[in-house]
Amino acid sequence: MKKIANMILVAVLVAMMTAPMVTARVKKPTAARGAAATTTVKITNFQFTPKTVTIAAGSTVEWVNEAGKHMIEADDGSFTSDALTAGAKFSHTFAKAGKYPYHCTFHGDKGGKEMAGTVIVK
Repeated sequence: MKKIANMILVAVLVAMMTAPMVTARVKKPTAARGAAATTTVKITNFQFTPKTVTIAAGSTVEWVNEAGKHMIEADDGSFTSDALTAGAKFSHTFAKAGKYPYHCTFHGDKGGKEMAGTVIVK
C-alpha cells in the first residue's frame, strides 16, 4: 500500500512540475497574414494630414482630432462621424476598392473644397 501511495505521489509531483513547462511552450496567437491595417489621419489646423491616403480593401482609416470641433462626412454620404472635439477619434473600414472623397461639414465642402481629403482603396 505504501508503495502505491508513493507512486501516486511521484506521479502527481511529476504532473505538477511538467504542467508549467507545457504551458510555457504554447505560443500566443498572432495576427493573420494579410490582416487589415489601420491608417491614421490627423485633424489639425483646419486640415487633414495626410490629405490623401491609399489603403488596401478591408483596411480602416482612423481620424484623430487634435484641436477644434470637426465632423467628417464622405462626399457620397457613405460615412459620417459625430461632431469630434479635441482628442476624439472616428474610424471607418473600407471594404471595396474605389476613391472616397470626404470633408469636414463645418469647415469644408464636397468636391475637395477647403477642409477635405480623399481615401483611395485598392
